[in-house]
Amino acid sequence: MLGVIDYLNTQPMDYGITERLPHVPVQRGVPTAINAAVLRGEVAVAPMSVYEWALNADKLLVVRDFSIATIGAVNSVNLFSWAADPRQLDGQPIALTTDSATSINLLKVLCERHYRIQPEWRSMAPNLDAMLAECQGSLMIGDKALVEATARRHLGERGLPYFFDLGDEWLKLSGLPFVFAVWVVRRDQAEAVRDAGIVPALRAAKAENLTRIDELAQFYAPRINISPGVCAKYLRDLRYHLTSVDLEGLHTFLRYAVPSFQPSQLEWFSE
Repeated sequence: MLGVIDYLNTQPMDYGITERLPHVPVQRGVPTAINAAVLRGEVAVAPMSVYEWALNADKLLVVRDFSIATIGAVNSVNLFSWAADPRQLDGQPIALTTDSATSINLLKVLCERHYRIQPEWRSMAPNLDAMLAECQGSLMIGDKALVEATARRHLGERGLPYFFDLGDEWLKLSGLPFVFAVWVVRRDQAEAVRDAGIVPALRAAKAENLTRIDELAQFYAPRINISPGVCAKYLRDLRYHLTSVDLEGLHTFLRYAVPSFQPSQLEWFSE
């Protein structure tokens, strides 16, 4: 089975994939759900949060030249806050979306190494109103984060929260891209993935769809009720290739977030 994160940011691989792979079941879900499905063996190939992949690298192979990454701001991994400066959140409660693995740990790295603070962490469902009613900050990811960053809503009497794009904050700290997800194949299902031709189909979809960004944006925009222009800009701002500089950013993050991980643990899927 093929797993796909059910967000706008995977459309360059997801759009039209069922026509390319009519006999391959597809499971869609938020990052934490897809991570869990891969680890349970229900999904053989999928984009996976880099934090979760690093913890389970012995079970997984990485697909070359595939990622979901950014260099700077993209508006879909955001810290919303009542504080104008994240450093003011020291000792304050921050709500962490239950949909995320990598972004939670990116925020923790930023708090430790960039802001030099120690907030109180609370896990909550991704609802900005509820999060900021209870906490001084909230981490949101994916389509919901992009919608909130675009709408910039006033929340009751407290008004308009500040927001900080974590890709941009990481760039300030490291000067490097940030890789949120890599595509992985379970080692014990690698032969079946090769036989089914899943990775070549994904590669062909990516190559074609990255030339059709406006079409993808028009297709997806009604689903989240924002303009096709915003969707198209977002897709163009993302990085989908795993280049040497992306790998440098990835390994830098993992040195902070998963100190036991060694770069030699990254093993490539052989197509």
